[in-house]
Amino acid sequence: MKKLFILTIIWHLLSAVLYAASVEAKVSDTEVIEGNIAELHIRAEGDEVEFPQISEIEGATVVGTSMQNSQNMSYLNGEIKINKITTKVIGFIPKNDLTIPSYAVMIDGKTYQTEPISIKVVASKAPQLKADARYSFELKSEKTEVMAGESFVVNLYLSISDRIEGAKLSDFADPQMQDFYSKKLGEPKQYRQNGNIVVEKQYLLTAKHEGNFTIGAATAKLGEADLGRRDFFGRYATEWYDISSNTLMVKVKPQPRKSDLIGEFTLNATVDATKVEVNKPANLMIRIEGKGNLEDFEFPPYVIDGVTIFSDDAKVESRVENGEIYSSYTKSFAMISDRDFTIPAKSFTVYNPKTSQLEKLEIASYDVRVDGDINALVAAVPTGTVPSKVESSIEKNTSLSESEKTRQSQPIAWWMLALSFIGGMMVMYLLLKWLESRGNQPQISGNDEALRLLYPHINEDPEIEEMVRKLYGRKNGDKSIAVDKKVLKRLMEKVRYM
Repeated sequence: MKKLFILTIIWHLLSAVLYAASVEAKVSDTEVIEGNIAELHIRAEGDEVEFPQISEIEGATVVGTSMQNSQNMSYLNGEIKINKITTKVIGFIPKNDLTIPSYAVMIDGKTYQTEPISIKVVASKAPQLKADARYSFELKSEKTEVMAGESFVVNLYLSISDRIEGAKLSDFADPQMQDFYSKKLGEPKQYRQNGNIVVEKQYLLTAKHEGNFTIGAATAKLGEADLGRRDFFGRYATEWYDISSNTLMVKVKPQPRKSDLIGEFTLNATVDATKVEVNKPANLMIRIEGKGNLEDFEFPPYVIDGVTIFSDDAKVESRVENGEIYSSYTKSFAMISDRDFTIPAKSFTVYNPKTSQLEKLEIASYDVRVDGDINALVAAVPTGTVPSKVESSIEKNTSLSESEKTRQSQPIAWWMLALSFIGGMMVMYLLLKWLESRGNQPQISGNDEALRLLYPHINEDPEIEEMVRKLYGRKNGDKSIAVDKKVLKRLMEKVRYM
Protein backbone atom coordinates (compact mmCIF):
# COMPACT_ATOMS: atom_id res chain seq x y z
CA MET A 1 0.00 0.00 0.00
CA LYS A 2 2.85 2.37 0.86
CA LYS A 3 4.54 1.71 -2.53
CA LEU A 4 1.23 2.31 -4.32
CA PHE A 5 0.80 5.64 -2.52
CA ILE A 6 4.33 6.75 -3.48
CA LEU A 7 3.80 5.73 -7.13
CA THR A 8 0.53 7.69 -7.19
CA ILE A 9 2.31 10.81 -5.90
CA ILE A 10 5.08 10.41 -8.50
CA TRP A 11 2.48 9.95 -11.25
CA HIS A 12 0.70 13.19 -10.32
CA LEU A 13 3.98 15.10 -10.08
CA LEU A 14 5.08 13.85 -13.52
CA SER A 15 1.68 14.66 -14.95
CA ALA A 16 1.88 18.19 -13.57
CA VAL A 17 5.28 18.70 -15.19
CA LEU A 18 4.33 17.16 -18.53
CA TYR A 19 0.95 18.82 -18.83
CA ALA A 20 1.75 22.20 -17.23
CA ALA A 21 0.49 25.25 -19.08
CA SER A 22 3.20 27.31 -20.78
CA VAL A 23 3.75 30.34 -23.01
CA GLU A 24 6.54 31.22 -25.44
CA ALA A 25 7.20 34.19 -27.74
CA LYS A 26 9.26 33.99 -30.95
CA VAL A 27 9.86 36.19 -33.99
CA SER A 28 10.17 35.19 -37.63
CA ASP A 29 13.64 36.80 -37.75
CA THR A 30 15.63 38.93 -35.32
CA GLU A 31 16.91 40.96 -38.31
CA VAL A 32 14.29 42.66 -40.46
CA ILE A 33 15.00 44.34 -43.79
CA GLU A 34 13.92 47.96 -43.61
CA GLY A 35 10.29 48.43 -44.74
CA ASN A 36 9.33 44.76 -44.36
CA ILE A 37 6.96 42.98 -42.01
CA ALA A 38 8.16 41.18 -38.89
CA GLU A 39 6.02 38.52 -37.22
CA LEU A 40 5.64 37.92 -33.49
CA HIS A 41 4.36 34.43 -32.58
CA ILE A 42 2.94 34.00 -29.06
CA ARG A 43 2.39 30.28 -28.43
CA ALA A 44 0.25 29.26 -25.45
CA GLU A 45 -0.40 25.71 -24.24
CA GLY A 46 -3.58 25.22 -22.21
CA ASP A 47 -7.33 24.80 -22.45
CA GLU A 48 -8.48 28.38 -21.83
CA VAL A 49 -6.19 31.09 -23.25
CA GLU A 50 -6.64 34.86 -23.17
CA PHE A 51 -4.09 36.90 -25.19
CA PRO A 52 -3.39 40.61 -24.65
CA GLN A 53 -4.77 43.15 -27.11
CA ILE A 54 -1.76 44.57 -29.01
CA SER A 55 -2.26 47.50 -31.40
CA GLU A 56 1.38 48.59 -31.60
CA ILE A 57 4.79 47.28 -30.55
CA GLU A 58 7.16 49.95 -29.27
CA GLY A 59 5.87 52.49 -31.77
CA ALA A 60 5.57 50.03 -34.69
CA THR A 61 1.99 49.75 -35.94
CA VAL A 62 0.43 46.28 -36.09
CA VAL A 63 -0.69 45.56 -39.66
CA GLY A 64 -2.45 42.25 -39.06
CA THR A 65 -3.14 39.41 -36.62
CA SER A 66 -4.21 35.80 -36.96
CA MET A 67 -4.84 32.79 -34.73
CA GLN A 68 -3.54 29.25 -35.22
CA ASN A 69 -4.75 26.16 -33.34
CA SER A 70 -3.09 22.78 -32.98
CA GLN A 71 -2.89 19.85 -30.59
CA ASN A 72 -0.02 18.01 -28.92
CA MET A 73 -0.54 14.41 -27.79
CA SER A 74 1.42 13.00 -24.83
CA TYR A 75 1.53 9.36 -23.72
CA LEU A 76 2.52 8.29 -20.21
CA ASN A 77 1.97 4.98 -18.43
CA GLY A 78 -0.78 3.91 -20.80
CA GLU A 79 -2.73 7.18 -20.60
CA ILE A 80 -3.08 9.60 -23.52
CA LYS A 81 -3.27 13.33 -22.82
CA ILE A 82 -4.15 15.82 -25.57
CA ASN A 83 -2.88 19.36 -25.00
CA LYS A 84 -4.40 22.34 -26.79
CA ILE A 85 -1.97 24.83 -28.36
CA THR A 86 -3.05 28.29 -29.50
CA THR A 87 -0.71 30.67 -31.32
CA LYS A 88 -1.36 34.35 -31.97
CA VAL A 89 0.59 35.76 -34.92
CA ILE A 90 1.07 39.54 -34.96
CA GLY A 91 2.53 41.28 -38.01
CA PHE A 92 4.18 44.69 -37.61
CA ILE A 93 6.63 46.92 -39.52
CA PRO A 94 9.51 48.13 -37.32
CA LYS A 95 11.13 51.39 -38.42
CA ASN A 96 14.05 51.25 -35.97
CA ASP A 97 15.77 48.73 -33.70
CA LEU A 98 13.45 47.84 -30.84
CA THR A 99 12.83 45.37 -28.01
CA ILE A 100 9.49 43.58 -27.96
CA PRO A 101 8.31 43.84 -24.34
CA SER A 102 7.13 41.03 -22.09
CA TYR A 103 3.42 40.29 -22.51
CA ALA A 104 1.02 38.72 -19.98
CA VAL A 105 -1.05 35.76 -21.21
CA MET A 106 -3.85 34.23 -19.12
CA ILE A 107 -3.87 30.42 -19.35
CA ASP A 108 -6.43 28.36 -17.40
CA GLY A 109 -6.91 31.19 -14.91
CA LYS A 110 -3.21 31.80 -14.28
CA THR A 111 -1.01 34.59 -15.68
CA TYR A 112 2.19 33.78 -17.61
CA GLN A 113 4.80 36.23 -18.98
CA THR A 114 6.69 36.07 -22.28
CA GLU A 115 10.38 36.96 -22.55
CA PRO A 116 11.46 40.26 -24.22
CA ILE A 117 12.94 39.92 -27.74
CA SER A 118 15.28 42.35 -29.50
CA ILE A 119 14.70 43.22 -33.17
CA LYS A 120 17.29 44.83 -35.43
CA VAL A 121 16.31 46.76 -38.57
CA VAL A 122 18.90 46.57 -41.37
CA ALA A 123 19.13 48.02 -44.86
CA SER A 124 19.17 45.69 -47.86
CA LYS A 125 22.45 45.43 -49.74
CA ALA A 126 20.79 43.95 -52.80
CA PRO A 127 21.78 45.76 -56.03
CA GLN A 128 19.13 48.16 -57.32
CA LEU A 129 17.35 47.01 -60.48
CA LYS A 130 18.00 49.18 -63.49
CA ALA A 131 14.99 50.98 -64.90
CA ASP A 132 14.54 48.62 -67.85
CA ALA A 133 15.76 45.41 -66.14
CA ARG A 134 13.38 42.53 -65.53
CA TYR A 135 15.62 40.81 -63.00
CA SER A 136 19.16 40.77 -61.59
CA PHE A 137 21.11 37.75 -60.33
CA GLU A 138 24.36 38.72 -58.61
CA LEU A 139 27.11 37.26 -56.44
CA LYS A 140 28.87 39.76 -54.16
CA SER A 141 31.68 39.55 -51.62
CA GLU A 142 33.31 42.16 -49.41
CA LYS A 143 36.61 40.32 -49.91
CA THR A 144 38.21 39.09 -53.14
CA GLU A 145 41.66 38.55 -51.61
CA VAL A 146 42.12 36.31 -48.53
CA MET A 147 44.68 34.05 -46.85
CA ALA A 148 44.63 30.26 -46.90
CA GLY A 149 42.44 29.17 -44.01
CA GLU A 150 40.69 32.55 -43.81
CA SER A 151 36.89 32.71 -43.96
CA PHE A 152 34.73 35.23 -45.77
CA VAL A 153 31.07 35.76 -46.68
CA VAL A 154 29.56 35.60 -50.16
CA ASN A 155 26.06 37.00 -50.76
CA LEU A 156 23.73 35.98 -53.57
CA TYR A 157 20.92 38.37 -54.56
CA LEU A 158 18.09 37.58 -56.95
CA SER A 159 15.81 40.57 -57.61
CA ILE A 160 12.66 40.11 -59.74
CA SER A 161 10.87 43.11 -61.19
CA ASP A 162 7.23 43.61 -60.29
CA ARG A 163 6.58 43.95 -64.02
CA ILE A 164 6.91 40.17 -64.44
CA GLU A 165 3.41 38.71 -64.24
CA GLY A 166 3.02 35.56 -62.13
CA ALA A 167 6.76 35.24 -61.45
CA LYS A 168 7.92 31.74 -60.41
CA LEU A 169 11.32 30.30 -59.52
CA SER A 170 12.50 26.68 -59.82
CA ASP A 171 15.56 24.43 -60.28
CA PHE A 172 17.80 26.67 -58.17
CA ALA A 173 21.45 25.54 -57.96
CA ASP A 174 24.04 27.00 -55.57
CA PRO A 175 27.27 28.55 -56.89
CA GLN A 176 30.18 26.21 -57.67
CA MET A 177 32.56 26.45 -54.68
CA GLN A 178 34.64 23.26 -54.83
CA ASP A 179 37.92 25.10 -54.08
CA PHE A 180 36.55 26.30 -50.73
CA TYR A 181 35.00 24.82 -47.63
CA SER A 182 31.46 26.19 -47.77
CA LYS A 183 28.42 26.39 -45.53
CA LYS A 184 25.07 28.13 -45.89
CA LEU A 185 24.43 30.81 -43.28
CA GLY A 186 20.85 30.73 -42.03
CA GLU A 187 17.73 30.40 -44.14
CA PRO A 188 17.18 32.31 -47.42
CA LYS A 189 15.49 35.69 -46.94
CA GLN A 190 12.68 36.94 -49.15
CA TYR A 191 11.49 40.54 -48.94
CA ARG A 192 10.40 43.51 -51.06
CA GLN A 193 12.59 46.40 -52.13
CA ASN A 194 11.09 49.31 -54.04
CA GLY A 195 8.18 47.09 -55.03
CA ASN A 196 10.42 44.31 -56.37
CA ILE A 197 10.83 40.82 -54.89
CA VAL A 198 14.32 40.06 -53.51
CA VAL A 199 15.64 36.62 -52.53
CA GLU A 200 18.90 36.73 -50.54
CA LYS A 201 21.23 33.87 -49.56
CA GLN A 202 24.51 33.91 -47.63
CA TYR A 203 27.43 31.48 -47.76
CA LEU A 204 30.41 31.13 -45.45
CA LEU A 205 33.54 30.15 -47.42
CA THR A 206 36.97 29.14 -46.14
CA ALA A 207 39.96 29.05 -48.49
CA LYS A 208 41.52 25.56 -48.68
CA HIS A 209 44.90 26.53 -50.14
CA GLU A 210 46.68 29.36 -51.95
CA GLY A 211 46.06 30.18 -55.60
CA ASN A 212 43.61 32.01 -57.88
CA PHE A 213 40.13 30.50 -57.89
CA THR A 214 36.74 31.15 -59.44
CA ILE A 215 33.43 30.85 -57.61
CA GLY A 216 31.06 29.55 -60.29
CA ALA A 217 27.68 30.99 -61.16
CA ALA A 218 24.42 30.12 -59.43
CA THR A 219 21.66 29.03 -61.82
CA ALA A 220 17.87 28.81 -61.78
CA LYS A 221 14.76 28.88 -63.95
CA LEU A 222 12.57 31.99 -63.88
CA GLY A 223 8.94 31.58 -64.91
CA GLU A 224 6.58 34.24 -66.30
CA ALA A 225 2.88 33.95 -67.05
CA ASP A 226 2.20 33.57 -70.79
CA LEU A 227 -0.90 35.70 -71.26
CA GLY A 228 -1.46 34.23 -74.73
CA ARG A 229 -1.99 30.66 -73.50
CA ARG A 230 -4.36 29.12 -70.97
CA ASP A 231 -4.77 25.56 -69.69
CA PHE A 232 -8.00 23.53 -69.42
CA PHE A 233 -8.95 25.34 -66.19
CA GLY A 234 -8.39 28.79 -67.65
CA ARG A 235 -5.08 29.41 -65.89
CA TYR A 236 -2.26 31.13 -67.75
CA ALA A 237 0.57 28.89 -68.91
CA THR A 238 4.13 29.58 -67.70
CA GLU A 239 7.06 30.42 -69.93
CA TRP A 240 10.43 29.46 -68.39
CA TYR A 241 13.83 31.13 -68.85
CA ASP A 242 17.27 29.85 -67.79
CA ILE A 243 19.06 32.48 -65.70
CA SER A 244 22.51 32.54 -64.09
CA SER A 245 24.51 34.86 -61.86
CA ASN A 246 27.96 36.28 -62.39
CA THR A 247 31.15 34.51 -61.23
CA LEU A 248 33.65 35.76 -58.64
CA MET A 249 37.46 35.67 -58.81
CA VAL A 250 39.19 35.17 -55.45
CA LYS A 251 42.92 35.38 -54.81
CA VAL A 252 44.15 33.22 -51.93
CA LYS A 253 47.53 34.16 -50.46
CA PRO A 254 49.67 31.89 -48.26
CA GLN A 255 49.26 32.38 -44.53
CA PRO A 256 52.28 34.37 -43.24
CA ARG A 257 52.49 32.28 -40.06
CA LYS A 258 50.80 28.96 -39.39
CA SER A 259 48.14 29.02 -36.66
CA ASP A 260 45.15 27.12 -35.28
CA LEU A 261 42.74 30.00 -35.95
CA ILE A 262 42.57 33.19 -38.00
CA GLY A 263 40.80 36.24 -36.62
CA GLU A 264 40.43 38.34 -33.49
CA PHE A 265 39.32 36.16 -30.58
CA THR A 266 39.14 36.10 -26.80
CA LEU A 267 38.96 32.99 -24.60
CA ASN A 268 37.32 32.51 -21.23
CA ALA A 269 37.62 29.27 -19.22
CA THR A 270 36.07 28.59 -15.81
CA VAL A 271 35.88 25.62 -13.42
CA ASP A 272 32.84 25.52 -11.17
CA ALA A 273 34.73 23.82 -8.31
CA THR A 274 38.33 22.93 -7.44
CA LYS A 275 37.22 20.89 -4.42
CA VAL A 276 34.69 18.08 -4.95
CA GLU A 277 33.57 14.87 -3.30
CA VAL A 278 34.59 11.45 -4.56
CA ASN A 279 32.92 10.69 -7.90
CA LYS A 280 31.34 14.15 -8.07
CA PRO A 281 32.09 16.18 -11.23
CA ALA A 282 34.26 19.24 -11.64
CA ASN A 283 32.84 21.11 -14.63
CA LEU A 284 35.09 23.06 -17.00
CA MET A 285 33.40 25.57 -19.33
CA ILE A 286 35.27 27.04 -22.33
CA ARG A 287 34.06 29.93 -24.50
CA ILE A 288 35.89 31.44 -27.49
CA GLU A 289 34.35 34.40 -29.32
CA GLY A 290 35.22 37.24 -31.67
CA LYS A 291 35.66 38.15 -35.33
CA GLY A 292 36.40 35.16 -37.54
CA ASN A 293 35.12 31.68 -38.27
CA LEU A 294 34.85 29.02 -35.54
CA GLU A 295 32.50 26.68 -37.43
CA ASP A 296 35.30 24.21 -38.28
CA PHE A 297 37.27 24.53 -35.03
CA GLU A 298 37.77 21.26 -33.13
CA PHE A 299 38.80 21.46 -29.48
CA PRO A 300 41.37 18.75 -28.64
CA PRO A 301 40.08 16.28 -26.02
CA TYR A 302 41.36 16.11 -22.45
CA VAL A 303 42.99 12.83 -21.39
CA ILE A 304 43.78 12.52 -17.65
CA ASP A 305 44.84 9.26 -15.99
CA GLY A 306 42.26 7.98 -13.50
CA VAL A 307 39.67 10.58 -14.53
CA THR A 308 36.42 9.87 -16.38
CA ILE A 309 35.69 12.78 -18.74
CA PHE A 310 32.40 13.57 -20.41
CA SER A 311 31.96 16.43 -22.89
CA ASP A 312 28.98 17.81 -24.77
CA ASP A 313 28.84 18.74 -28.44
CA ALA A 314 30.29 22.19 -29.00
CA LYS A 315 27.75 24.97 -29.50
CA VAL A 316 28.83 27.25 -32.36
CA GLU A 317 26.94 30.39 -33.30
CA SER A 318 27.77 32.68 -36.23
CA ARG A 319 26.43 35.98 -37.50
CA VAL A 320 27.36 38.44 -40.22
CA GLU A 321 27.76 42.18 -39.64
CA ASN A 322 28.83 44.52 -42.43
CA GLY A 323 30.22 41.63 -44.44
CA GLU A 324 32.32 40.28 -41.50
CA ILE A 325 31.77 36.93 -39.79
CA TYR A 326 31.52 36.83 -35.97
CA SER A 327 31.48 33.51 -34.11
CA SER A 328 31.26 32.04 -30.62
CA TYR A 329 32.31 28.53 -29.55
CA THR A 330 31.14 27.02 -26.25
CA LYS A 331 32.07 23.58 -24.91
CA SER A 332 31.93 22.01 -21.44
CA PHE A 333 33.66 19.05 -19.79
CA ALA A 334 32.58 17.07 -16.70
CA MET A 335 35.56 15.43 -14.97
CA ILE A 336 34.99 12.76 -12.31
CA SER A 337 37.54 10.91 -10.20
CA ASP A 338 38.04 9.25 -6.82
CA ARG A 339 41.41 10.94 -6.29
CA ASP A 340 43.02 14.37 -6.64
CA PHE A 341 43.87 15.34 -10.21
CA THR A 342 45.12 18.22 -12.33
CA ILE A 343 43.40 19.60 -15.42
CA PRO A 344 46.35 20.34 -17.73
CA ALA A 345 46.88 23.69 -19.43
CA LYS A 346 46.08 24.09 -23.13
CA SER A 347 46.83 26.81 -25.65
CA PHE A 348 45.92 27.76 -29.24
CA THR A 349 47.59 30.05 -31.72
CA VAL A 350 45.64 32.77 -33.55
CA TYR A 351 46.88 34.79 -36.50
CA ASN A 352 45.38 38.28 -36.30
CA PRO A 353 45.06 39.79 -39.82
CA LYS A 354 44.52 43.24 -38.34
CA THR A 355 47.86 43.34 -36.52
CA SER A 356 49.68 40.70 -38.65
CA GLN A 357 50.75 39.12 -35.36
CA LEU A 358 50.58 35.57 -34.01
CA GLU A 359 48.68 35.57 -30.73
CA LYS A 360 48.00 32.85 -28.17
CA LEU A 361 44.82 31.84 -26.36
CA GLU A 362 45.59 29.99 -23.12
CA ILE A 363 43.61 27.82 -20.72
CA ALA A 364 45.26 27.62 -17.31
CA SER A 365 45.78 24.36 -15.44
CA TYR A 366 43.55 23.64 -12.45
CA ASP A 367 44.30 21.46 -9.43
CA VAL A 368 41.17 19.64 -8.26
CA ARG A 369 41.09 18.24 -4.74
CA VAL A 370 38.84 15.23 -4.19
CA ASP A 371 37.53 14.75 -0.65
CA GLY A 372 37.93 11.12 0.35
CA ASP A 373 40.92 10.55 -1.99
CA ILE A 374 42.07 6.96 -1.35
CA ASN A 375 45.64 7.77 -2.39
CA ALA A 376 45.78 10.62 0.11
CA LEU A 377 44.73 8.25 2.93
CA VAL A 378 47.38 5.70 1.97
CA ALA A 379 50.05 8.40 1.76
CA ALA A 380 49.21 9.47 5.32
CA VAL A 381 50.35 6.04 6.69
CA PRO A 382 54.12 5.97 7.51
CA THR A 383 56.22 3.89 5.11
CA GLY A 384 56.87 0.35 6.28
CA THR A 385 54.07 0.24 8.82
CA VAL A 386 51.25 -2.22 8.32
CA PRO A 387 48.56 -2.85 10.95
CA SER A 388 49.09 -6.06 12.94
CA LYS A 389 45.71 -7.46 11.96
CA VAL A 390 46.60 -7.10 8.31
CA GLU A 391 49.95 -8.83 8.89
CA SER A 392 48.36 -11.80 10.66
CA SER A 393 45.76 -12.05 7.90
CA ILE A 394 48.47 -12.13 5.25
CA GLU A 395 50.42 -14.76 7.10
CA LYS A 396 47.31 -16.87 7.54
CA ASN A 397 46.37 -16.69 3.86
CA THR A 398 49.86 -17.24 2.47
CA SER A 399 50.97 -20.17 4.65
CA LEU A 400 49.54 -23.59 3.89
CA SER A 401 49.74 -26.64 6.14
CA GLU A 402 51.38 -29.79 4.87
CA SER A 403 48.00 -31.57 4.78
CA GLU A 404 46.48 -28.75 2.68
CA LYS A 405 49.40 -29.02 0.22
CA THR A 406 48.88 -32.74 0.00
CA ARG A 407 45.17 -32.31 -0.68
CA GLN A 408 45.86 -29.76 -3.39
CA SER A 409 48.29 -32.06 -5.17
CA GLN A 410 45.91 -35.05 -5.27
CA PRO A 411 44.32 -35.80 -8.70
CA ILE A 412 40.60 -34.99 -9.17
CA ALA A 413 38.35 -38.11 -9.02
CA TRP A 414 36.21 -39.02 -12.08
CA TRP A 415 32.96 -38.73 -10.10
CA MET A 416 33.83 -35.10 -9.27
CA LEU A 417 34.10 -34.31 -12.98
CA ALA A 418 30.76 -36.03 -13.63
CA LEU A 419 29.04 -34.07 -10.87
CA SER A 420 30.49 -30.83 -12.19
CA PHE A 421 29.20 -31.57 -15.70
CA ILE A 422 25.70 -32.46 -14.43
CA GLY A 423 25.65 -29.36 -12.22
CA GLY A 424 26.63 -27.14 -15.14
CA MET A 425 23.86 -28.59 -17.33
CA MET A 426 21.30 -27.96 -14.57
CA VAL A 427 22.44 -24.35 -14.18
CA MET A 428 22.20 -23.83 -17.97
CA TYR A 429 18.67 -25.31 -17.99
CA LEU A 430 17.51 -23.10 -15.13
CA LEU A 431 19.06 -20.03 -16.78
CA LEU A 432 17.23 -20.70 -20.07
CA LYS A 433 13.94 -21.18 -18.18
CA TRP A 434 14.50 -17.91 -16.31
CA LEU A 435 15.19 -16.02 -19.54
CA GLU A 436 12.11 -17.56 -21.16
CA SER A 437 9.93 -16.54 -18.20
CA ARG A 438 11.11 -12.95 -18.52
CA GLY A 439 9.71 -12.84 -22.07
CA ASN A 440 10.03 -9.44 -23.68
CA GLN A 441 10.41 -7.44 -20.49
CA PRO A 442 12.63 -4.37 -20.96
CA GLN A 443 16.22 -5.03 -19.97
CA ILE A 444 18.49 -2.64 -18.12
CA SER A 445 21.15 -1.17 -20.36
CA GLY A 446 24.84 -1.21 -19.52
CA ASN A 447 26.41 1.16 -17.03
CA ASP A 448 27.53 3.61 -19.73
CA GLU A 449 23.97 3.91 -21.06
CA ALA A 450 22.64 4.31 -17.51
CA LEU A 451 25.18 7.05 -16.81
CA ARG A 452 24.26 8.82 -20.03
CA LEU A 453 20.59 8.87 -19.03
CA LEU A 454 20.96 9.66 -15.32
CA TYR A 455 23.86 12.14 -15.27
CA PRO A 456 21.91 15.19 -16.59
CA HIS A 457 19.43 14.76 -13.68
CA ILE A 458 21.83 14.46 -10.71
CA ASN A 459 20.80 17.86 -9.37
CA GLU A 460 17.08 17.04 -9.55
CA ASP A 461 16.88 13.97 -7.29
CA PRO A 462 19.19 12.86 -4.43
CA GLU A 463 18.43 9.22 -5.25
CA ILE A 464 19.61 9.73 -8.85
CA GLU A 465 22.74 11.50 -7.58
CA GLU A 466 23.52 8.57 -5.27
CA MET A 467 23.01 6.06 -8.11
CA VAL A 468 25.32 8.04 -10.43
CA ARG A 469 28.03 8.05 -7.76
CA LYS A 470 27.71 4.26 -7.39
CA LEU A 471 27.87 3.72 -11.15
CA TYR A 472 30.98 5.90 -11.43
CA GLY A 473 32.55 3.96 -8.57
CA ARG A 474 31.87 0.69 -10.36
CA LYS A 475 33.18 2.17 -13.63
CA ASN A 476 36.42 3.17 -11.87
CA GLY A 477 36.99 -0.40 -10.69
CA ASP A 478 35.48 -0.47 -7.18
CA LYS A 479 33.78 -3.88 -7.25
CA SER A 480 32.73 -3.55 -3.59
CA ILE A 481 29.96 -1.10 -4.56
CA ALA A 482 26.62 -2.85 -4.95
CA VAL A 483 24.09 -1.52 -7.47
CA ASP A 484 20.45 -2.48 -6.94
CA LYS A 485 19.24 -3.40 -10.45
CA LYS A 486 15.58 -2.82 -9.56
CA VAL A 487 16.31 0.70 -8.31
CA LEU A 488 18.48 1.41 -11.38
CA LYS A 489 15.70 0.25 -13.71
CA ARG A 490 13.13 2.41 -11.89
CA LEU A 491 15.33 5.51 -12.05
CA MET A 492 16.08 5.00 -15.76
CA GLU A 493 12.36 4.71 -16.51
CA LYS A 494 11.72 7.82 -14.45
CA VAL A 495 14.24 10.06 -16.28
CA ARG A 496 12.95 8.93 -19.69
CA TYR A 497 9.75 10.87 -18.91
CA MET A 498 11.45 13.94 -17.42
